[in-house]
Amino acid sequence: MKVQTTIVFEELLKSDELEKRLVVAQGGSRSGKTYNILIYWIYKLLQENGKTLSIVRKTLPSLKNTVLKDLQEVLEKFEIFDPSKWHKQEGYYELPNKCIINWFSVDEPQKIRGSKRDYLYCNEANELSIDDWNQLIFRTTGKVICDMNPSELRSWVYDLENRDDCYYFITTWKDNPFIDKNIIKELESLKFKDENLYRVYNLGIKGLPTSLVFTNFNTIEQIPPQSKLLGRGLDFGYNEPTALVEVYKDDDNLYLRELIFAKNYTMTDLIYQMEKLNIEKTDTIWCDSASPQNIEELRRYRFNAKPVNKKSILHGIDLMKRHNLFIENSSENMKVEFASYKWKVDKNGILLDVPEDSNNHSIDSIRYVLESELNKKSGKITII
Repeated sequence: MKVQTTIVFEELLKSDELEKRLVVAQGGSRSGKTYNILIYWIYKLLQENGKTLSIVRKTLPSLKNTVLKDLQEVLEKFEIFDPSKWHKQEGYYELPNKCIINWFSVDEPQKIRGSKRDYLYCNEANELSIDDWNQLIFRTTGKVICDMNPSELRSWVYDLENRDDCYYFITTWKDNPFIDKNIIKELESLKFKDENLYRVYNLGIKGLPTSLVFTNFNTIEQIPPQSKLLGRGLDFGYNEPTALVEVYKDDDNLYLRELIFAKNYTMTDLIYQMEKLNIEKTDTIWCDSASPQNIEELRRYRFNAKPVNKKSILHGIDLMKRHNLFIENSSENMKVEFASYKWKVDKNGILLDVPEDSNNHSIDSIRYVLESELNKKSGKITII
């Protein structure tokens, strides 16, 4: 039996040689962190008896869609996977030597505060809070591995590097000889889209602090005819602007057009202006779900208005940053918003991972389209 590994596995063995209890594996996308960490854990557990490893992530769906799929594949590589030992509902797998691998998310507080273990693996550790971390490590007697990509400017995980018992290393996709060439192309393209995303996902290092959310967007005289309408988004307002936008897509390029951007609009005003735009009544308009009465009124005028299933603001911003952004030159208000949309700053002048709730009306409308249409077309976003 041969199991292929990368430098990640070698680094973990080195941490054992140095007798380091804690490992922080930082890296970019597709560096093979998760897969090789699982190989290491299976390799380690098969040399022992009766030990317990807990695998933890922030949410259970994320855990199931990533780590658990890789875990099953690694067990198959070791030729020890037995479906009867995979207890899906209870959340654990039993190895032939009575070692147990269990898994849970931090949104299951009873498991964080109640369970004890020999070993711990925190996947995407920077998603966890410092309290989550303390509850977990206080109940772990042996080795702990945290992996992460440095998507946040600040995190408690960065402080672990300074501990005497910590072994810290960085890997990127260049350390993964099994990566697909198309993935490499996508990762390299970030260099021309967003410098911070390039640093995080390509180089495996933290982004540079900047108060502006969007540091790289362009203007264009006309939306190219070959681009396809992805959808329209509508953010309701009155004292704040009402914003209706169109989003077009062509490969990795998003083309953005402002249709309506106005304050003090009643629904009568909005519907009148939308009628003038000659929008096809069958075309979907993704709307702010916080205003169901407005959505219902649009529907009574036969507009195909739908509430967006909102995700986090950061998720929507990330979707936008993964594309080349082009704003039609006549969209004056949209250009101002993109040039003014900033991250919040605390009292010490430190940037927070939360954008200011201003200069975001057309931006929110664009998010509604991306969160709805991209997910609908591909099932999920798995660009990098």
